[in-house]
Amino acid sequence: MIPDELVKKVLDKVDHAALLKLTTELVKINSVWDPAAGTSEQEAAEHVARWAEARGFSVQMDQVAAGRPNVIVTWDAGPGRRKLMFEGHTDVVTPGDLEAWHYNPFGAEIKEGRMYGRGTNDTKGNLAAMLVAMDAVKQSGVPLAGSIVGGVLCDEEDLMLGVHDFIERGHADDVTGAIICEPQDGLICTSQKGAVRAGYSIYGRMSHGAMPLSGLNTAPALAELITGLHRLEQDAVRQLGKDRHLGWPSFTPTVIQAPSGGAAQLNVMPGESRVLVDVRTIPGQNHDHIRKDLTDLTTEVEDKVNKDYEAYDRQLNLHRKHDIRVDVEFLTDRPCTKTAQDDPVVGAASWATRKVLNAEPVYAGVPGATDGTFLWALKDIPIVTMGAGDRQVPHQVDEWVDLNQLKETADTYALAALHYLYPVVA
Repeated sequence: MIPDELVKKVLDKVDHAALLKLTTELVKINSVWDPAAGTSEQEAAEHVARWAEARGFSVQMDQVAAGRPNVIVTWDAGPGRRKLMFEGHTDVVTPGDLEAWHYNPFGAEIKEGRMYGRGTNDTKGNLAAMLVAMDAVKQSGVPLAGSIVGGVLCDEEDLMLGVHDFIERGHADDVTGAIICEPQDGLICTSQKGAVRAGYSIYGRMSHGAMPLSGLNTAPALAELITGLHRLEQDAVRQLGKDRHLGWPSFTPTVIQAPSGGAAQLNVMPGESRVLVDVRTIPGQNHDHIRKDLTDLTTEVEDKVNKDYEAYDRQLNLHRKHDIRVDVEFLTDRPCTKTAQDDPVVGAASWATRKVLNAEPVYAGVPGATDGTFLWALKDIPIVTMGAGDRQVPHQVDEWVDLNQLKETADTYALAALHYLYPVVA
């Protein structure tokens, strides 16, 4: 049991004004990874490093790639085995069409209790909240056992280079639990969907649109491929059902290109097509089996379409080569994650949520992957994902975060650290 006076000591040190100021400063920094436009995570990372150094943290900056640093913020609270990691990222996605925004995407404008701008929700608000929470625990003077590391990482929105670099440099070696600071609307997420992403290329023969029989159209193979993907999804749904927190497994064709490159023309039958597929998995699915199924689908489609062409050409008394080919390339493979509800890091998040919100925590799952995916998969670190922000808002026009919820999140992060590192609890 943690005495109420220690809880109050920590909460009294959570500086909500500093939280608002740091969030504003970070949102005003355009940290979209766009080399052509000259923007990257560099300025945001440097700003965090200065902020943390000014508050007495040990700060290390690791250059992952040009313009893309990680910032490692650490504090040794006292002798103890536990090491709690807070993780947030500095990159944001493009604002897209600026004319579609009602607010400056890098203006951090506040209206009716919300801050608007790219990254307010995903995840600069939560990044600021974790740093302010770390500072509150440090400044409170409450004796703790263990240490805290803040991983302020680059490139979460694309290839996740930042978390891989963090792991490769050994920063995760002693971490015993991690809180992934992402917009989950106050939910405590103990699981995440996995992802297998693939690209299919279909090869036929180009021809004039008025003379399609002089070529070999890739469209029938493309249609068979999409049908086959839907069949794989139906099989997974039938075999596994709906996960309580993550929902249904899915095999989704997301990009269909014909031709696969260059300009499309109405009177040209392309000789090559491409389909990108985003497979999202739930616990119980084997990624090796999925990759085999996706690979086997290439042969099935080739055989079916070439046989159909043979039959059709006999009907037309036509002689041409039937050599439709389908290749698959695997782009990313990210496993599902699942942390037991009785793990200490989940217990700390749950206790803190009860204290701050005076309500029972609600458990859920993350529909996508986060940097926590690799902490869990490569280092066996128990993770919980939680933070302020409507889960539907990331990457949208007029992205926003509720400022009261952001303050509650900073309080919750601080108390979660208190609980996780408190000597009697630990």
